[in-house]
Amino acid sequence: MSGSCGVSANIPAEPVPRDGSAIERRPDSAHPWSQTIPQTTLAYIMRRYQRSSYSVWPVVNAEMLLQRLESGNDLSTYCLALALCAATMAQLQLAPLTNEGREVDSNLLATECLRLREEIDFRENLDARSVLVSLFLHVYHAKINKRNSAMLFIQEAISSARLLKLDEDGMVAKKWSTDEDVIANRDILFTLLWVSERGYAMHLGLKPSYASPTWLLDRTQASENAHVQGLLEHARLFAALDDVLIRGSDSNGLSVNTLTETEAALSTLSLGQGDRAPTRMADYCITKEWMRMIIWQEALSRHLLSSTSYLDLMTFRFPVHVGRDLLCSLQGFSKSDLLPLGRDQLLKCFEIANSLADTVLCTSSILSSFQGFHFGPQDLLHALYQKLLPFLEQDSVLNSILHAKTAEALVKAPARALHFGANERWSVEEQSNDGIDERLDLADNVRSGISEIS
Repeated sequence: MSGSCGVSANIPAEPVPRDGSAIERRPDSAHPWSQTIPQTTLAYIMRRYQRSSYSVWPVVNAEMLLQRLESGNDLSTYCLALALCAATMAQLQLAPLTNEGREVDSNLLATECLRLREEIDFRENLDARSVLVSLFLHVYHAKINKRNSAMLFIQEAISSARLLKLDEDGMVAKKWSTDEDVIANRDILFTLLWVSERGYAMHLGLKPSYASPTWLLDRTQASENAHVQGLLEHARLFAALDDVLIRGSDSNGLSVNTLTETEAALSTLSLGQGDRAPTRMADYCITKEWMRMIIWQEALSRHLLSSTSYLDLMTFRFPVHVGRDLLCSLQGFSKSDLLPLGRDQLLKCFEIANSLADTVLCTSSILSSFQGFHFGPQDLLHALYQKLLPFLEQDSVLNSILHAKTAEALVKAPARALHFGANERWSVEEQSNDGIDERLDLADNVRSGISEIS
């Protein structure tokens, strides 16, 4: 369908992305109230949510939300649509849309959402839609790196959900209003909030506001919906980490046994059978390796590491293990699989790569241990950096830090012995370091190196 301008005054022109791609459209219905953002624009973004981001936040029935916007005049539903679209545009890095000469971007959507929710006095008129508005405003502010605002919004979502008793075991059986039928998978709504707050609090070095373990459906109670199962598997990672997360600030609260048992519990967890969206699988794999690194960092901060320990977790080699496992996981995912995860997962990958870089730079024995092997930790770090580069380019600070450390690690690494006869020539393969993680099975080489050293 072409994006022609020949439309009636009652039907806004189709939004046109800057890349010129066509957008499926449906006519807007007449409304007794005014929407500042055209429905066609919201509809386009919500369909992008359904295609790319639903597996990350499987709690909005986008089709029902569109129907509600077209047939009703409910401001709370419109507010939810604005919040969802602001988060989706930011997370997927969508270009601004133009509709009837007006440019719509994530900032405009978030600003209008914030204005509208104050207008409807959302605090005194809480329902599950209000909770999701707070969640998506958290996602938006986290993506643009407004950390304080992001933390306050996710805590607001948690508090609102508790006021509505959505954290209780029987919340699935509660009576839901007809306006709340835009919410999908209600049985995991609080679980999504619980996971989101814990993950973000850990990034900021804070304890979560909701300290109690949450009630998680087991596999027999949960629906067969792969998105539900995927989120529950993700939540079980956080449940396994809870001892470290909640007791971490107590100087006497964590022992070597607690740390090793927690890491062992994490290592044994895996995705269940059945199809999983690639984005959800990537989310799970990245989070799992990040948590293992968090446990190692706890051991490091408590001076529990030793070069002679028989436990891998308690040695300075452990970041090499985690970095290798992360790279093995990431090699199975495309850029389009990783993009919907946003800045949160980029930070997790960065923390793993940064810890690996610091270990390589500050512990000379790590590099010397791999001397004689075709690949070493510095090559692993280089491959990780290259895999993350498309996402690091959106964050100049993180990119600058990791670029500098990777370069220094490569420069400081022991030179490999090169033996050439007088008539031997360099090959193109030997001259280029580009695409190292694509051309070579680096992970297997590093794994064999670790095994021999251990």
